Amino acid sequence: MKIEYEQPWFLNPKIGQSSANIIMNSSYTISLSFSIGEDYKKDDKVGFFGVPGKNFGVSYDCTKQLLLFEFWTKDYEGNPVFNHQTYEVYFENIFGKEINITLSYNGSEYRIFFNFKHLGSIKCDYPLVDDYINEPLYIGCQNIDSVNVDHRKLTEMDVFHFSVFETTFPINLIKTFVNQTNRDSELFDDTLLCVFDFEDKTGSEHIIHDEYKKKYFLKKKNTSSAQGFEDVKNKLDNVGCGFCLAKWTQVTMHLHNGTTHSCHHPEPHKVSLDEIATNPTALHNSKIKKQARKEMLENERPSECSYCWNVEDNSNSFSDRVFKSSEPWSEPFFDEISKSDWDADYNPKYVEVSFSNTCNFKCAYCGPEYSSKWMEEINDYGPYQLSTFEYNGIKRMEERDSKPYKNSENNPYVESFWEWFPDLYQSMDTFRITGGEPLLSKDTWKVLDFILESKEPNRNLKFSINSNLGVPDNLIDKLIEKLDKIINQNLVKEIIIFTSCDGYGIQSEYTRYGMNFEKLFQNIDKILGKLPTVTIVIMSTFNIFSVFSYESLIKKVYELKIKHYNPDRYWSSALILDTSYLRQPSFMSFRLLKGYISEEYFDRWIKFMKFNSTYRSLNFLQVQTVTDVGFSIQEIEKVSRLRDIFISDKNVDDSTFTQHKEDLNNFVKQYEKRRGLKVLEIYPEMKSFFEQIENEN
Repeated sequence: MKIEYEQPWFLNPKIGQSSANIIMNSSYTISLSFSIGEDYKKDDKVGFFGVPGKNFGVSYDCTKQLLLFEFWTKDYEGNPVFNHQTYEVYFENIFGKEINITLSYNGSEYRIFFNFKHLGSIKCDYPLVDDYINEPLYIGCQNIDSVNVDHRKLTEMDVFHFSVFETTFPINLIKTFVNQTNRDSELFDDTLLCVFDFEDKTGSEHIIHDEYKKKYFLKKKNTSSAQGFEDVKNKLDNVGCGFCLAKWTQVTMHLHNGTTHSCHHPEPHKVSLDEIATNPTALHNSKIKKQARKEMLENERPSECSYCWNVEDNSNSFSDRVFKSSEPWSEPFFDEISKSDWDADYNPKYVEVSFSNTCNFKCAYCGPEYSSKWMEEINDYGPYQLSTFEYNGIKRMEERDSKPYKNSENNPYVESFWEWFPDLYQSMDTFRITGGEPLLSKDTWKVLDFILESKEPNRNLKFSINSNLGVPDNLIDKLIEKLDKIINQNLVKEIIIFTSCDGYGIQSEYTRYGMNFEKLFQNIDKILGKLPTVTIVIMSTFNIFSVFSYESLIKKVYELKIKHYNPDRYWSSALILDTSYLRQPSFMSFRLLKGYISEEYFDRWIKFMKFNSTYRSLNFLQVQTVTDVGFSIQEIEKVSRLRDIFISDKNVDDSTFTQHKEDLNNFVKQYEKRRGLKVLEIYPEMKSFFEQIENEN
């Protein structure tokens, strides 16, 4: 099988298997048979297999004609120590012929074999660095992501065999196993982790399963991902033109009002009480959703998924059904789902749940369905009366039967969730609690206690929780205490906290009503200091009121990135700024500032972020330092997207935004009266903007 330039493969466990890299085991054997053509694209170094970053693996130094085995350990004080051993192997023995590299480890010594002949051994008395725990093992580990272009590897490989054992064997037995056509695996059955033979593979596949042990699969990594996504789309279309794995593998359950949907594009639909009375999994496996699955399996397109059909029919872009079906919590289950009965219940792998709309904030762009404070305001004052519609009224909720249960009321949807959860918990890949404000819900604490008390913990679970971090101190301390226990007992794979902030200082507090900016960042600082593996993501809903203080927010985030950097975080950065622009309500969009500000605002932010961007080499002998932990490419791209949208609006007629500006002006007048705020005292930069709206009306 061809491993193409820029498309290495990596080894992944299926859900239920240990997610830790096999090289962290106390003993193992890895064997790889492959060839590299004599006409390979010239590189100084060629990676055969291993883990990039603080590099672990076997490679070849073409400039010195040396085979290299390298790895990082940590000394008794936890400091990283680089280890390596080189072996003289000439060009003619590497290129243009089939070769085998076997690496074994018995708990104290590494042994390297070239074509099943012993090259050498390295004693290892120290543990490997923690960087390797959650990184996969790569085959053809060219580093396609390096910021340094010279470090990106070009060489292509033909791979014939790859196997991993959880112990060591005499090399003659490994040789026999590798070279057998119809091998008898009984001798190795208890210790064989995975085996892949690639005679019938072309390299055009996107994922390959181990058909013998059925515990691991290989997945192709792509730089642009275009080819990989094309492969996934073709597989989906072969089942049906509307087939999407997310309809089975993903769910967001709004238990506070009894609605559900698989992804965020279709409107949430109500699940009847009759359904959950007989089948608690109907919170995901509802009659409406099963009908959509039936249509998908019968080569039809469910109307509720029109967002994706619009993308596919009117552009050359991939729709979200392709992206979501490519996720690690979807793609491995393609075969079982495509062959399933549409009426069968299915446990989702990616789960989001909201237990309650109880919230101590009432953000300007939120509403009574998701905030009890908003519900109180609407009950007291009614909806906002705008020029052509009512904003945040309860009429729509009544029409859709989606009015939230009060926190004091018995909620049958929450009861059904807890009836289902013990079974669901074991099969989940990702679990995220949203709100309302989750820390004000008793069920959030019940989830944390369930994880702590489980006799069979799902250690592969990626757990995350949303919070505005504006709750009383005792709840923040309680959260830290419970998460610390979960982390120390290794009960989940990762923990991520999502919070929100859209600007800096008082200008962020205007839209996120109830927020104390200083308190938010004190709590972020506190959590990152006390939980050194946790990452916090700031979800920024960028809106018209964000523009004038966003640069200060960016600099505040950078300050904490540097302060709290350590290499042990679940994700690479301690604090991440995730900028998404507000689409609805459209009268709060930053696009309304067309003609009022220039792109210079965005240029300043992007310049600062690029100057303070991440440089993590992921290459031979290169180590990340504390000065390398700025903004990622993704963080910068999301801010750059704001600039692109703003510039593209130069070609949009000004009248497009006239109605939205009038609605904004009407909203602000009522907002100020209800909440005792003065917009021009908080945003003096917008004085002439609002005067212009008044004059036009």
